[in-house]
Amino acid sequence: MAGTAGAALALLPVAASAHAQLVGSSPAPGAVLATLPATVDLYFTEPVTPAGRGISVYGPDGRLVSNGTARAQGVQLTVGLGAAMDGTYAVIWTVIAADTHPSRGEITFSVGHSSPVRGPGLGGGDVGLVSPIGLVLQSLGRWLHFAGFALGFGAATYALFVAGDPRPMRLAGAGVALLLVAEPLALFAQTASFDPAQTFDGDALTSALASSFGRVLGLRVAAAILLWAVLGALRQAPWLRWSIPALGGALALVDATAAHGTPALPQPLGLLLNALHVSAMGVWVGGLAAFAIAPSGGFGRVAAWSAGLLIVSGAALALLHFANPLQVMTTAYGEILLVKLPLVGAALYLAWRARRRWELAALVAVLAVAAVLVSLPPPR
Repeated sequence: MAGTAGAALALLPVAASAHAQLVGSSPAPGAVLATLPATVDLYFTEPVTPAGRGISVYGPDGRLVSNGTARAQGVQLTVGLGAAMDGTYAVIWTVIAADTHPSRGEITFSVGHSSPVRGPGLGGGDVGLVSPIGLVLQSLGRWLHFAGFALGFGAATYALFVAGDPRPMRLAGAGVALLLVAEPLALFAQTASFDPAQTFDGDALTSALASSFGRVLGLRVAAAILLWAVLGALRQAPWLRWSIPALGGALALVDATAAHGTPALPQPLGLLLNALHVSAMGVWVGGLAAFAIAPSGGFGRVAAWSAGLLIVSGAALALLHFANPLQVMTTAYGEILLVKLPLVGAALYLAWRARRRWELAALVAVLAVAAVLVSLPPPR
């Protein structure tokens, strides 16, 4: 049993701070050198895996001068350079962080003198370290995953342990479908985040699946299929109902490894806080959707506890991502958080007034904004 648990834990990616960000390079951005260096070395905030080539270096004539795929060693990414000529070189990097988030960026340096930059796709107007279409697809995939988690586990838990009514169980089946649809979309979002032209490229898809992101994707698909099997076996084996909240907790922990890490906390505590946040969301949102089909007087206490845990854990996670209050107004992450907070307030007000259907509508909007929020790099 211990060996099985150890093998399962080994499949989990290591949680890190948040999207890998470039903190240094050799040559330095904008440097003017006398001769072309033998390599380009990039340094990131956390360990990375090359996506595609990892580093593509284009010479002043627009031709690729980097040799093969970049080599990763911890936080360092290195690629060798070939033929030299005077002028400006474009360096475009694409990586997958230890926390599964994609990142891309660009720098330039010159040899002898500066010249027009001819790197393809340079200056493409990235949003949150990825292409705009990549951010949209990431957000949509995460929204579907959140909704699938809530329906698959929250609605089923409500039906089995709160209402004692089988009618909401069909929502759990819909949750399984959403969970399974979300993962292929997340895969295409990963490749589109680097280069929309390579969204369906075989090499790009393969490198994504071979990364920490691929391990999380596999575990999420496995959890959805296992939930599907349990739902189908409940009539013959009612005791399996206890496996549904247990499986939901396990999937929440998997999701936590792909969430924004909390550098101010020890890694295990950060994982547990993220998992608690996801689990509380599932119980509140999924239970509320099930309540609309089979109302139960016991839901009020469950909703109050789950909402309280969701708010406390969410507030703690949000505060830990800001180095100072000004970042709330000066970063995209902070601006999206400011959109989310009034929606959460509206959901709480509607819950207090027992306007359950409007409360559910507000929470669906909260999930959509949260999906964008977790797709953006936090300030720290």
